[in-house]
Amino acid sequence: MSELSANGSTHCLSAITMPSRYYLDQDLFEREREEIFFKTWQFACHVSDVREPGDHRLVNVAGESIIIIRGEDGTVRAFYNVCQHRAHRLLSDKGNCKLIRCPYHAWSYGLDGKLVAAPGSELVPTFDHSAVRLRDVKLEEICGLLFVNLDEEAQPMRELYPELEAEIHAVKPGLADMDLVFEDRVSHESNWKVSVENFSECYHCPVVHKYLIANYHSQDDYQITISDGIVRHDCKRLSEREAHGDLKIWFLWPNLAIELFPMHKSISIRHFEVDGPRATTYAYLWYADRDRSNRQKDEIAETGRMIHETNGLEDQALVASVQKGIESRGYDRGQLLITPQITPQSEHAVAYFQSIYLERMGLEN
Repeated sequence: MSELSANGSTHCLSAITMPSRYYLDQDLFEREREEIFFKTWQFACHVSDVREPGDHRLVNVAGESIIIIRGEDGTVRAFYNVCQHRAHRLLSDKGNCKLIRCPYHAWSYGLDGKLVAAPGSELVPTFDHSAVRLRDVKLEEICGLLFVNLDEEAQPMRELYPELEAEIHAVKPGLADMDLVFEDRVSHESNWKVSVENFSECYHCPVVHKYLIANYHSQDDYQITISDGIVRHDCKRLSEREAHGDLKIWFLWPNLAIELFPMHKSISIRHFEVDGPRATTYAYLWYADRDRSNRQKDEIAETGRMIHETNGLEDQALVASVQKGIESRGYDRGQLLITPQITPQSEHAVAYFQSIYLERMGLEN
């Protein structure tokens, strides 16, 4: 057992993993939705994804569908994707609209969430349009990235991560001015915690991700640090560092990584979307600076496709195998590699993730 101080509190890091049942139980998963995903800041999209009035995206927060939409006044808002009439889903995909119109009874809402039309309501003298509006969801922007939180009492992100914005700006000042050039989603047949824990360590990288460490960064230079509630990964690029930059990752608990990827200093957002107790979607979103040439943007997109064929599929196989092992009678708890100091091979970040999980869920290891 070792201790780690981060974000104003001390976390005891256990070298023994959590028991298997924490990755399997349906009732526990329902508790996770309430205690974790509905009470943490969840990545929604980049500001460029909702650039014009009426532009909208849908966000899945552990089964809750959330609309992100830019209003006529230029303000980006978030609403639950549910009509306040008879609870039908309002939107089914990203796009652009002048009104949010329910496909069930054609109740229509403005881009600010206010009800503007309800067919037949003119026959009801007491019907008050002003009393009906879509339910708001808290939304904040950090460096051009939009986040939502379903907890109305949630602590603001800038208070939760007071150094994050300045830290990102120091190495990527133009993150808000980037454009999406490639998007990929890989299905993980595993509990979301298995997927996140796999991402949290590079102990497996030289064993499995040979393309990555042969072409982008060296395992020998890989560093992981944990402070202020953030797990940071840093590594120098193997070549052409001035043009492409180095690898730098900020992992925000519980399921998001902001990654400065060493290919034309692109940003790769890694988001673990929770679909069920044994189903996770690993989303890769690749952003390029707007002033990059078409050739450079194509190179970033090609990198995204190559990562899919290498790391993406490799991790997909890993987590599926781990999930099967967790479900086996031959396994309950494992031994983590917790060295006296954090090393490229150590699993401190996995232990840190588990310590926060246990604290949030009120569970014992």
